[in-house]
Amino acid sequence: MARRQEVLLTHDVLKLGNMGDIVRVTPGYARNYLYPHALAIPASQAAKRQIDVLRSKAAKSEVEREARAGVLKKSMQGMSIQIPGRVAHDNELFGSIGTRDIVAALAKSGIEVDPKQVHLNDKIKKIGRFQVEIRLHKNIGVEISVEVVNSDPNAPALDEALAAATTPAAPAAGAAAGAAPAAAAKPAPGSGGKKVEVKIKNLGGGKSASEIQAEKADKKSAAEPAPAKSAAKGPNTGGPGKK
Repeated sequence: MARRQEVLLTHDVLKLGNMGDIVRVTPGYARNYLYPHALAIPASQAAKRQIDVLRSKAAKSEVEREARAGVLKKSMQGMSIQIPGRVAHDNELFGSIGTRDIVAALAKSGIEVDPKQVHLNDKIKKIGRFQVEIRLHKNIGVEISVEVVNSDPNAPALDEALAAATTPAAPAAGAAAGAAPAAAAKPAPGSGGKKVEVKIKNLGGGKSASEIQAEKADKKSAAEPAPAKSAAKGPNTGGPGKK
């Protein structure tokens, strides 16, 4: 790992430090970014003698920046920006909406911010309304509403799409239950409708057609007269036995 080196910031660098601060950074970050953009100088002894001057300038600049951020916050309060996106299905997007998309949408409204000032916890992956904080200053932030809409001009409005997504679908079980009695009442092809009708009538009593026919047979046999005895017993021809 490269050894860090001390640099003296000559301008404010977001999330690194303010003018006049001595910070430790990697040599590559200093060589490739800070030095070419005149944001810092090596923290040599000669440079360190400029610290008091730089910090005095930084304090004055800090007050001015905070005042500008306060004015900008008032103009952004209640602000809403709209970002179109391609919808795949169920309001899900192809890809996502990130901080740079929000920065570009703000720029169209005449507001310039750095992507690092947009506090977005996670990328937006579906249409809807989202609250996003813009950190205008370390002491000042403002929330704006970001509306992600379908880019298709023929698509329904955002409110309609969100309402359709939250409306539950009609249950199919009720329709199936309603169709069952109608299907049972309909006679089967070739049956003439007679046997089906008997079964429907007997549903309430819990007896099948065969059971009812058996009961009718029992009642019929009970109503008929009992058959005559085959023959009466004859007299005892043997006579009384001898004592």
